[in-house]
Amino acid sequence: MSARILASAGLGLAVSACGYTNTTEVVRAPPAAVYAAPAPVTYVAPAPVATTYVTPAPVVVAAVPPATTPPAGVQAFRDEYGFRYDGQGNRLDRYGNIISPHSTRP
Repeated sequence: MSARILASAGLGLAVSACGYTNTTEVVRAPPAAVYAAPAPVTYVAPAPVATTYVTPAPVVVAAVPPATTPPAGVQAFRDEYGFRYDGQGNRLDRYGNIISPHSTRP
């Protein structure tokens, strides 16, 4: 019995081997493409042009003189409580006289 099994197995291998070689195509890689080196490229730069710089004319601003403060004893401003002060920061009474900072009477 083992001879029959071996014979049928050998026959099956032979048939499958024949069928495989008859139906299988050999696939070969396509031939490698042959590339020629590209032609050298020549770049032509334009001739340099003289650069002209244009600067605007300077703007002259008229200088404004600094504000002058009124002299001592002349009212310059009032605070939120109605007290009057001169340009130097001295507190003034109703006649324009400077009140001493140490006095408590208005």
